[in-house]
Amino acid sequence: MSADPFHINRPVHLARRDVFYEKAVALIKKLPAQKQISEQRKTAEQALYLLREARRHAEAANLSEKTSTQSRLFVSFMDTVVDNTLSITRMLRRQINADAPDNPLDGFIGSTGPAAKMSGYYRRCAVLILKGLLNMLQQAEKPFQALRQTSLAKMSVVDKARYGKAQKHFENLADDEAEKAAEFLA
Repeated sequence: MSADPFHINRPVHLARRDVFYEKAVALIKKLPAQKQISEQRKTAEQALYLLREARRHAEAANLSEKTSTQSRLFVSFMDTVVDNTLSITRMLRRQINADAPDNPLDGFIGSTGPAAKMSGYYRRCAVLILKGLLNMLQQAEKPFQALRQTSLAKMSVVDKARYGKAQKHFENLADDEAEKAAEFLA
């Protein structure tokens, strides 16, 4: 057992980081195939919740003295992924608002043109951000798997067992949590 008090929960934090990150990436990869904007927004918000949780647990795991440079860099990488996903959700929300028959933009300006034009801008922005995010996530697949393998290799047998048990638990929990988060934000 390590004298490092932050090491005790490290396997659980790493399991949640890994499960939530992988589930978020899977959701983001589904976005281009979804046709309805409201469906895309919901999926993006679920992914955003999972990414924020993954980042939070990556940071908690990094409190341990066993933290590697790659683990610290992963948190910075997660900041970028979270920000890009947040940008996509905001663009989709703006597009939905601009497309509404009683949109406040046209109501305030007193014209029917600005909202339609802005809707197209929001859509193009969301698509461009998503394209860049998907490219970044694809490039991060190997480094993430290497980080995961390195983290597991450094664990004791007891810690590996805790990681595995926590991973199974979070596999079942992640989808429900993401669904509730998206409902709350809707």
